Amino acid sequence: MNEIEIDPEVSTAVFRIFQEALTNIARHSDASTVEIRLDIEATDLVLLVTDDGRGIRAEELHNKRSLGILGMKERAKLVGGTVSLSPSRLGGTEVRLAIPLSPIGKIAGAAA
Repeated sequence: MNEIEIDPEVSTAVFRIFQEALTNIARHSDASTVEIRLDIEATDLVLLVTDDGRGIRAEELHNKRSLGILGMKERAKLVGGTVSLSPSRLGGTEVRLAIPLSPIGKIAGAAA
């Protein structure tokens, strides 16, 4: 297994986004199963959080009052990444965080 270095700012962003995804699942999804994957795909560090809950409705996804979702997207943007939410293969919601790896195999913040 190859090791990578992660900038502390990026590490914190990944943790907080993961924490918010789990909080949203606990509060809103009525899920019984959650799958988590942290991996490197091509040139990105990717976190996938997938549940088998009721799924997120379109109006919830675009609601300006959905501070948890907005917060996840803002945190990702601050470190050069993106967050997307979509229906999961389990029937609920999938949260996908992707943060680009730097050219030397490190993950650095957007201001690096």
